[in-house]
Amino acid sequence: MEPISICLGLLSAVKQGVAMYKEYKAVGKEAYGVMQEISTGLGSFFEHSEKAQAEIKEKEKNPPRGKSIQAQALENIMARKQLQQAEYDLRQTLIYDTPPELGAMWEEFQIERAKLTKDKAKFDEAQKKRILRRPENFSKEKMLGPLRLHLLLLFSQLRLLSWGLCIT
Repeated sequence: MEPISICLGLLSAVKQGVAMYKEYKAVGKEAYGVMQEISTGLGSFFEHSEKAQAEIKEKEKNPPRGKSIQAQALENIMARKQLQQAEYDLRQTLIYDTPPELGAMWEEFQIERAKLTKDKAKFDEAQKKRILRRPENFSKEKMLGPLRLHLLLLFSQLRLLSWGLCIT
């Protein structure tokens, strides 16, 4: 099943979960399990959304053979629009349909997502720097450049020293 189809299915599951939460709260039942299911559904929605976006990017880089460029372009645009609409619908559901006791879920989610994205970017950058500093990632040219300079200075000093010994 395609990630976009999964996203759309999860969106409807989240909407049903929100409706079920309201129903449970209206009759005084414990809704903790429903909240867990909604949370799991939201997590799955965004995971599959990321997979779908990666799939679209991959198709843009390496278009499948046997399809015209126009057909592939249209598929990419439609898939992107479906994802945007699904996220918009999810946003609307979380803003307008969630009970007040859950607070501003969408705004809090956006803040947390931005923070985690920023942290992940910092981590990825630090990881790249660590990888680049590993000895196996240095080319011979980079390593021999400073070594050649040090050897040149050493031989120059030895030559001067030997000339000084010869003169005296």
